[in-house]
Amino acid sequence: MPNKACDYIPIKYIDMKNILFVVMVAIYITACSDDQTVYAYVVVKPTTEDAAISEWRPVMRVTYRISDNNVISEVAGLLDEYQDCTVQDKYNWECRYQDDRGDNFFGFKDGKYWDQPGWGDDIKHVSRWEYNKIRCKWYQHDNGKFKGIMSCLQTYI
Repeated sequence: MPNKACDYIPIKYIDMKNILFVVMVAIYITACSDDQTVYAYVVVKPTTEDAAISEWRPVMRVTYRISDNNVISEVAGLLDEYQDCTVQDKYNWECRYQDDRGDNFFGFKDGKYWDQPGWGDDIKHVSRWEYNKIRCKWYQHDNGKFKGIMSCLQTYI
């Protein structure tokens, strides 16, 4: 008597056509969804001792949710809402806010993050690909070669 749920599925029904169909549906849902979310990836200059590992150290991924002329940013579960924004689409928008430095502007132009006046030369925004390459270097340094490579692979899965 079979003891697993998958023992009831005849193997002839699991073929490449079905697998290909599931993959195509997943790609369609991902590519064609109306998700109004974009991400910015932040890296910083490491300490002098750690600079030999990599010129940059990964810090965080910032999630931006766009709706009408409002933008909500999320970092590590903390939310900030910006209401002084001009939004064309999720890849082209800008927001304005004030702090002790005065007026600040940030947003996306053609899908690339920008900010003014910026945070200086020790902080920069990079692409997802660059961010993950930097993360992989640090995973290997912090966890050893094998565990670092395994952690790195999980980043891309």
